[in-house]
Amino acid sequence: MAETNERIPPQAIEAEQSVLGSILQNTEALHVGMEMLKDDYFYLPKHRKIFAAIRKVYEDSNAIDLLTVPDELFKRGQLDEVGGRRYLMDLTDTVVNFDNIEDHARIVIEAAVKNHLINDCSHIISRCYDPGNNADDLLDYAERKIFAIKEDSLKGDFVALRNILPQTFEQIEEYAKREGHVTGLSTGYPDLDSLTAGFQKSDLIIIAGRPSMGKAQPLDAKVLMCDGRWKEMGLLCVGDELASVDGRRSQVVGIYPQGARQVYRMIFADGRATECCAEHLWRIRYRSWTEPRILTTAQLMELLLRKRYRNRLWIEPFVGEFGSDEHLSLDPWLLGVLLGDGSLSGTSLRFSTAEPTMLPRMEQAVGVEMGVTPAGGYDYRIIQREGAHRKGTQGVSANPVTAMLREMGLWGHSAETKFIPTAYLSASREARTQLLAGLLDSDGWVEKFGSLRFATCSSQLAKDVVDLTRSLGGTASFCPKSTSYSYQRRKRSGQTSYVCNIQLPDPTILQLVKHKKDRLNARQRKRRLNIKAITATRIVKTQCIAVSHPSHLYVTDDYIVTHNTAFALNIAENVAVNRGIPVIIFSLEMAKEQLAQRLLCSRARISSHQMRTGRIADHQWTNLSIAVGPLSEAPIFLDDSATLTVMEIRAKARRMKLKYDIGLILLDYIQLVRGQKNPESRQQEITYISQSLKALARELKVPVVALSQLSRQVEQRGVKARPQLSDLRESGALEQDADVVLFIHRERDDDGSLGPVAEIIIGKQRNGPTGVITLHFVKDYARFELTDIFRGSPYPGETP
Repeated sequence: MAETNERIPPQAIEAEQSVLGSILQNTEALHVGMEMLKDDYFYLPKHRKIFAAIRKVYEDSNAIDLLTVPDELFKRGQLDEVGGRRYLMDLTDTVVNFDNIEDHARIVIEAAVKNHLINDCSHIISRCYDPGNNADDLLDYAERKIFAIKEDSLKGDFVALRNILPQTFEQIEEYAKREGHVTGLSTGYPDLDSLTAGFQKSDLIIIAGRPSMGKAQPLDAKVLMCDGRWKEMGLLCVGDELASVDGRRSQVVGIYPQGARQVYRMIFADGRATECCAEHLWRIRYRSWTEPRILTTAQLMELLLRKRYRNRLWIEPFVGEFGSDEHLSLDPWLLGVLLGDGSLSGTSLRFSTAEPTMLPRMEQAVGVEMGVTPAGGYDYRIIQREGAHRKGTQGVSANPVTAMLREMGLWGHSAETKFIPTAYLSASREARTQLLAGLLDSDGWVEKFGSLRFATCSSQLAKDVVDLTRSLGGTASFCPKSTSYSYQRRKRSGQTSYVCNIQLPDPTILQLVKHKKDRLNARQRKRRLNIKAITATRIVKTQCIAVSHPSHLYVTDDYIVTHNTAFALNIAENVAVNRGIPVIIFSLEMAKEQLAQRLLCSRARISSHQMRTGRIADHQWTNLSIAVGPLSEAPIFLDDSATLTVMEIRAKARRMKLKYDIGLILLDYIQLVRGQKNPESRQQEITYISQSLKALARELKVPVVALSQLSRQVEQRGVKARPQLSDLRESGALEQDADVVLFIHRERDDDGSLGPVAEIIIGKQRNGPTGVITLHFVKDYARFELTDIFRGSPYPGETP
């Protein structure tokens, strides 16, 4: 510690003397010094006082020399403190060459930056030791301090209005000289620019519209939670923890009612099914596609009309990582054996097996107080080692395993009414795997081609086994099979048997008995979850959810994996492509590949559906070639992180501002951003996010465009109702903090679909008028066009 205290702070005394000496003698050096330096850049206090006096004389438009500066110091009572007139004369003697003023000033600045770093880091360290400070807040504070030093924008005190007015007047004169009177970033839409004068630096602009795609499921659709429970879509809440496609953490971050809609039942190859609307998104694979594609239900219906796609489109696999073992009382493998070939009624607990290697495992599963004894043939009993009648115990001691089965509601059931308790279907993946292994060890078999089969006379147990297999990421189905037997030389009908066909991605995880495990080594055919049919079912209220998982996937009915902004992108394209101004886009909803595809389709004027399905005409390839050049050269930077916090957005924006001098920030969309940890309410969190984005716009001096969604109050007011400021979803802070609020409104046609005419409503403008402009929305290209030219095309081969 002593060594640290003896360190000498960074300083450049000689450079400071040279700079001050040059300023006192040379006018050009004076201008350079006034431009590059500040009072607190100087290490010695007397040098700070001398430079402050020089600045005051300079601001008063008086000459800078060895008479005026000492006189100013004398007025301040500081002349003797700095060493008197003699020291000022000595400063002029240190100058060798006035031309070196910039180099010497940089030396002073470098030492000052190091000192500022030392001081700020000391403050940061001190705050870190305070247990009351949050880690995220500390990181943000540290980055803000460092960024302030780098940008040379350390905050000062109040500034007198008289000092700002001359600069403001010059800016007004500059505005008047500009052609077109657009003083900010042009949006590419002249009518909008006329009302707003473009997007201004330091402004927060909110662009709001109703949820664009209506990616919805019925309110009674089931969604799988992380603890293995199923919850109806209509009962979900923001913050609910969901099961995910790969076991990673996933939360509901947005809930958007969609009203009554036509829904369709999607049926898959193994019989499972779910319902969704025509615009619902799916992550689909096909054998010739190198990457999965995001398609709507309507697009899938169209593809299934073509023979090449029938029964050849499939959805993402599901690993089955969810659930809790908190409520499991009995070993899962033991329960599987008893459900498969056990007797759950009568005076004793029995099971049957012809596989002697199962007995040691049964002994281990029942516990040290229990035992397994032969009961004749292939039958065995599970008994208490010390017997049911124990010395010193009155009455009969209950069999613990029987007691557990009774508690689960299984004891007393016949073979026809067996079932798997809910707690085991929602248990951890390991427990569910052991349960299935027990079922297959007792009453299952492996076909010569490696397929797994399980038979039972309980239809409910067959359904549960299918459900269990699907929960592990496998495919399964069952079918009834008539049985018969001979008695007194007459063939008689037996009980109906239900045979389950089971396929798992990796069946070796089951660790079955040896002879069954050996047959699993045979080559197996991997069964995909192909889409079999899509049919219209009903018109019902629906809802869309947004999830935090990077893939935007969640798990719905029967363990089906399913998915969960054109005007702003058009503006970003105009700013970056047409003006060459760097733009960053934070996309929390769409993947960067989807954004790139949407930008390319919009600029090339090609239907996104045509591009995804590969049906591109010859002349459209020319359009693509023309469009890809400007886009590839445009300074557009994409970030598709799905769970960004507002602090992370600010950190990334600061770094991009330093590296590329970003001119526009686009955020899609604000309701998916996470704010403070453990906020008291969602409204409070949105308020924090809104204020932080406004602070970011002011700090970086760039317009920040944040997309927002409207509440459903607009539709409740009637078909012709237009959005207003109170319709901004979740918080009034958006209205308060925003400098400009734009609403996108499209009226519905007679058939209920949205019409092509789009009104851009300026609902608020802090420094300008409100109003409405009209554009034409070209749905196929996801592009907003001027109403008088939207039919045209800048590309060869297309006709209006």
